[in-house]
Amino acid sequence: MEIIQGGPEHADTAALIWAHAVTARDGYDRVPSLEEARPGIDNALANEPSVLLLAFEGDVPVGFLAGGPQETGTAYINYVGVHPEAWGKGVGEALLRALPDALTARGYSAAELLVYVDNERGVRLYERLGWIKIGDPVPYPKNGRLEQRYAFSVAQPATGA
Repeated sequence: MEIIQGGPEHADTAALIWAHAVTARDGYDRVPSLEEARPGIDNALANEPSVLLLAFEGDVPVGFLAGGPQETGTAYINYVGVHPEAWGKGVGEALLRALPDALTARGYSAAELLVYVDNERGVRLYERLGWIKIGDPVPYPKNGRLEQRYAFSVAQPATGA
């Protein structure tokens, strides 16, 4: 598996992965179109310095991670998406393990994200990789599902003479 830093030319790829992932996760009757999925990705990448990591198996994109700045030196990760055909193959973990270097390269010292409490696979992954719960779960305004905020601090390299 290869993880690359993406750019604007990869937004459609990320949006299509997300459309398939959310359909499988939430049991939608149909996969959202590119036109329906793309605005969220564009919004996540609208402010610099943004982060877009893509995971490839050979030449096939199988996952992505996208986010951008908040008020402080903390990035907000809007999306961690894996195509359902690649679930259980370590794609999400590989993306999250590549995140600290991507954050540091863009001047971030930490990241936060929200995950649905009932997304048990996602919750297990974040907690196993050291993400820490912040506060209590809150309802997502559009559907009332509970979301939990998680935070991750980038380890600072030791300084010395």
